[in-house]
Amino acid sequence: MAELKIIEICQSEMCQNKGAKSVKHILKTVWKEKYQEQYPDLRIIDGACSGDCEWGPVIKVNDSITLREVDRDMVERLLQDPEVMLGEVMHILEQDRETFDRIIEGELF
Repeated sequence: MAELKIIEICQSEMCQNKGAKSVKHILKTVWKEKYQEQYPDLRIIDGACSGDCEWGPVIKVNDSITLREVDRDMVERLLQDPEVMLGEVMHILEQDRETFDRIIEGELF
């Protein structure tokens, strides 16, 4: 299983306006209630702007994968099975940039 080490939630004004505080609260709450034993060393922190403002709220996972338009369902899927979610995102990014862009824009995932 993929290990979640760090999740950064963008704290730019644009992401704040699109619900970054809510995403941070949901991440911390769901992690604490359901996944703290599974990911005891997970750090959920404030992050700097990634430049993806139009697709906020934005989170960065393990300093490598950026997820856009994050909502409660995405948070749940990420914590429940990060290997599947992040693996699919990475595979699509490597194989098909257009499909990847459609996923992160919320059209397919």
